[in-house]
Amino acid sequence: MKKILVVGASGFVGKNLAQQLLADGYTVRCLARNPSKVQDLATAGCEIVQGDILDIASIQNAVKYVDAVYISINTLSAQPANKTAKNFVDIELNGLQNIVTACQTHSISRVMFVTFIVAAPDASNELAKDRWKAEQLLLKSGLDVTVIRPGMIVGVGGQGYNSVVANAKRRLAFILGSGKQRFHCITVTDLAYYLVGVLNEPRAFGQCYDVGGDELLTIIEMIDIVAEVLGRNHPRKFHIPLLMLKAISSPIERLMKLPKGAMKAIVDGMRTELVGDSAPIRKILPRPLLSFRQASEKVLL
Repeated sequence: MKKILVVGASGFVGKNLAQQLLADGYTVRCLARNPSKVQDLATAGCEIVQGDILDIASIQNAVKYVDAVYISINTLSAQPANKTAKNFVDIELNGLQNIVTACQTHSISRVMFVTFIVAAPDASNELAKDRWKAEQLLLKSGLDVTVIRPGMIVGVGGQGYNSVVANAKRRLAFILGSGKQRFHCITVTDLAYYLVGVLNEPRAFGQCYDVGGDELLTIIEMIDIVAEVLGRNHPRKFHIPLLMLKAISSPIERLMKLPKGAMKAIVDGMRTELVGDSAPIRKILPRPLLSFRQASEKVLL
């Protein structure tokens, strides 16, 4: 059996990925800043290593004796104080470089990285451009890298989907912006299927794959579908202007202890449609995916 390191196992995607790897018979090691947040994974059989992507010594320790590394990190969330990182972009790029260096030191070539579906050098928002830079750092490292780009991830525990469910349960839904941007959606279990599926697939080396279902749904449509699944009426919609959120982004960052630039990037991302082309990955991993309604019925009922 192969031993796999999951960086970001305390997050929504990382935790589900670790569970799927265990179910498929792999030995799993998880890197976590706070091991208490992944005690359920320890109970399930994962080895837990304390560390942080910005601490090169802990990364070097975490990659010892593993065969592959998965990276699913969210540097827009609250991070430990770091004097060398100017903003969330620096945190991510510095952390990824530490992982690359550790992999090269220990002769580990296989790396999988989770970003999102619109990462591109000419994207309309800085967050998507920055995630593209992160992808390029890995793809140009000389390692056997595969990048997986999901759209809206469906599952209890995902921030975007949790917001949809919370709004569906209200009589008045609070929508950030117009709510008319379209999304390709994918369940967290289908995402884990793709992530594990590319692990031993040489055709995936050096490739970036968009992953998502066939539907294109807006946030408003998602809220109404979830309301129907829960047997509730469609809530009325109240729209919060994004310009207002952007104007107060700096105070919000300080209050929530977010890295510099994180809130502005989040707001800019709310204007972006998460639409991609999942045909390439379906050629090598052809499993039919659940629809948004099917997924919501599965996780909510």
